Amino acid sequence: MVPFSKHTTKIVYCLASVSAFALPKSFTTSTAIKMTATTSAPAALLTLEEHSNSYKQLLEKLRTITHLNQASSVLNYDRSVFMPSADRSSVARGKQLAVLATIAHEKATDPQLGRLIEESTKDLQEYMSTCSTATDNREDLQTAQRLLELEKKSYAKSTCIPVTLAAHKAALEASAYSAWVKARETNDFAAFAPSLRDCFDTAKQIADLQRGDNQEIGLYSQMLDEFEMGMPAERIDVLFAEVQTALVPFIAKIRASDNAPSLDPLKGNFPIDAQKTMSQKIVKAIGFDENHGRIDVSVHPFTMSLSSADVRITSRFSESEWYQGLAGSVHEAGHAMYEQNLGDSDLSLDSALSMGVHESQSLFWERHVGLSKPFYKWARPILTEAFGEEFTYSAQEIYAAVNGVDFENNLIRVEADELNYPLHVILRYNIERKVVAGELDVNDIPTEWNKAMKDFFDIDVPSDTKGCLQDIHWSCLAIGYFPTYLLGSMMAAQLAHYCKKDLPEFDSMIEKGEFNTIREWLTEKVHKHGKRYASLDDLLIGEVGEKLNSKYFIDYLTEKYTDLYEI
Repeated sequence: MVPFSKHTTKIVYCLASVSAFALPKSFTTSTAIKMTATTSAPAALLTLEEHSNSYKQLLEKLRTITHLNQASSVLNYDRSVFMPSADRSSVARGKQLAVLATIAHEKATDPQLGRLIEESTKDLQEYMSTCSTATDNREDLQTAQRLLELEKKSYAKSTCIPVTLAAHKAALEASAYSAWVKARETNDFAAFAPSLRDCFDTAKQIADLQRGDNQEIGLYSQMLDEFEMGMPAERIDVLFAEVQTALVPFIAKIRASDNAPSLDPLKGNFPIDAQKTMSQKIVKAIGFDENHGRIDVSVHPFTMSLSSADVRITSRFSESEWYQGLAGSVHEAGHAMYEQNLGDSDLSLDSALSMGVHESQSLFWERHVGLSKPFYKWARPILTEAFGEEFTYSAQEIYAAVNGVDFENNLIRVEADELNYPLHVILRYNIERKVVAGELDVNDIPTEWNKAMKDFFDIDVPSDTKGCLQDIHWSCLAIGYFPTYLLGSMMAAQLAHYCKKDLPEFDSMIEKGEFNTIREWLTEKVHKHGKRYASLDDLLIGEVGEKLNSKYFIDYLTEKYTDLYEI
């Protein structure tokens, strides 16, 4: 996963912008401002940075904020991977991070930054009035327009929160996390409920301030926008309903099948060092650039971007099962390749568009490459080299095992297979949506959760620890984050469809271990654009010709598992 702390990655998202000014119609496209990550202008024409001293100063200040947050990322990565585990070490690191966060926040809310944004906007308008609509520096002006839109919204969101509320939020994140850990350990939801209620109430208060006078934006849509800009709840409602309607009866058919594949190829004794070597070989082969990154081990797999020139991933391994370690490595490599192929301007424009888009990149590689038949035709010799000649399973047997559905272990979201996982996300989405709307009381979450688990999976939840207390997100006020997991799954399937359409040799490329063309396709369609599109939908419209469509995801799952389970 990519951490959702704003101080550990560049991935913090603001409301899809409506420009405070307008370029002439000939300077804009119908769905998005479509630009490459690098811009240039003929010598005879000035860029906005050359024309406007305010814009030049603004860029310098924005890059300083980026560099401060990148420095925080270095400390966070060290804390998660290398730092001593002693309490004193943790306390000292917390103080260091707090100082950097305070400085970055002060700079991000500096009134001078707001003035420079406004002055730069005026300078752009004035400069445009003197330029021909066919000017050759059109790309630079579009870049400036989009950047100013992003920064104006970001500044407004940063400065609309009173100091007292910001302090309460920071304190609540710490206390609620502690309360969640204790409640989870003791299976005591009632003890966590007051903190959880405060988390929802505080998140609603912040969202209300951030939406400002635009009361047409629902509170939950505003919360969503923090992680998936430009994707309102009403749009997600439709997409998720389509997935739920298709998958609930289909999963019942799979459960009833007598043709479940053997999971034996996953079981045994697999030395950790051998798994590390195997995973490193595979993630480098698919395109992770280790010259501009690292591969380490941590308790929980994650990706952290310190800059596009230094992107680090971690994974974890178990001696009794090898696939989860490989899947985590490939998943994080997908996140990392997105970050490595973003522009290097050190501006928000060259950061990931959204969490859903980010997740699509990890899942493209994990599922549509790493769970495919041709992948194991290529990877089987690597597995045999790692685990010895006694690992005699065929490519087909390995493929079937890694895609098998384990209905006996379906309580926990992070352990769910790709077929059941979407319903885990929808369950959480429905609950947090109802709580925010005032349709569900926090005290009633366990009952609602357990009912949904029975309806979706025919499972009786044995405890709240294995039910509504299993995830950290709500205790961190990350309300609206869960849907991005499923949006990313859908986008990955849609991209895979169009990638295979553009690259008819897709499967044979994978079978031969030739991944460069596939990775370059993703860079062209997704990576290089950063935040130049206003939303996930706009990116897909601009690059493949249609907005997010659940059909590709549903077809991918039903076709794959119909064949695997012979139903």
